[in-house]
Amino acid sequence: MKTTSSRIGMIGLAGVMLLGVLLVVPAAADGPQTPAPASRARIFGHVRDFNGKPIEGADIELKAARFENAAATRSAADGSYSLTVEAGMYIALAAVKDYQVSKLEYWAWNVPAFGEVEIDPRFDRLEVYGLNAWRPQGGFPSYQIYFRPMSLTMTIAAVTKAGGMDKLGGLSFIDIAPDLKAKDIAVKIDGESVEVLRVNKVQEAGSPTQALYGFLIQTPLPKVQGNGDWITIDVTLSDPATGEKGEGRLYLARPRYIRGAAPAAKSPR
Repeated sequence: MKTTSSRIGMIGLAGVMLLGVLLVVPAAADGPQTPAPASRARIFGHVRDFNGKPIEGADIELKAARFENAAATRSAADGSYSLTVEAGMYIALAAVKDYQVSKLEYWAWNVPAFGEVEIDPRFDRLEVYGLNAWRPQGGFPSYQIYFRPMSLTMTIAAVTKAGGMDKLGGLSFIDIAPDLKAKDIAVKIDGESVEVLRVNKVQEAGSPTQALYGFLIQTPLPKVQGNGDWITIDVTLSDPATGEKGEGRLYLARPRYIRGAAPAAKSPR
C-alpha cells in the first residue's frame, strides 16, 4: 500500500479533488450518543479474495479525519490482522495488496471503534469508494445508497488515453466506472441480503470543472430490524464486462427517534 498522500491523492485514481465531496454519513444528532472513550478498542478480522483464499501481506490502514493513518498493519499468512487503537470514530479503514498494479482497495467507511469491531475485507480490481446511505423520509421504506465504483481496467485505459496519470486530472470527465445493472450489485444490510430495486448511474462533480460517474441505488429495508447502535451496509460489485469485483462497507448510525403517544382508541358507540 502506498503512503497516504500518494494513495488518497488518487481520489478516484485520477487526481480529482474529491476529498471535498467525500460522502460519509456522520453520526446523526438523534442517533447513538458517542460513548466516553474506553481508552482503547480493537479492530480485527481476516483479509480474503473473492474465492475465500486468505491474503497474506495485505496492508490495512485505519484513517483519521484527514485521511492520515491512525494505525496500520499487515495481514498474516492466514489473512488475519488486528489493530488496537484509541476508541472513537474513524473516517475509514482501507485494505489492499499490490495497489494499482493488480488490485484496488477495500474501504469500510465511518468506522465506530468501540470495544471489539470485526471487519473482513475482500478486494479485487473494483473499488467501492465514497459509500453513503440514507432513508428517504416520508417515502417508501427503503435505503438510498450511493457509491463511486472505480475499475482498474478502465483506469489504466483512461490514463493511457490521457497520456499519463499527471494529465488525467486535467480532463473534464473521467470515465472509470463500469456499467452496472441490478444483477451486478449485491447488498447486505446487517448481514441480510436485500433486493436492488433501482439503479441510477449519475454524474458527480470531482471539482468545479471535472466530473465522473457514481451510482445511486435503492433497496427495501431488511426484514429483520436490528437494535444495535450501528447499521452495517455491505455492497459487493461484479463487472460482467471485465470480471472485476469489489466490495465496501458503511457503518450508519441507527436513528433513535422520539416515539409519540399511541393514538387514543375510539370509544364504542
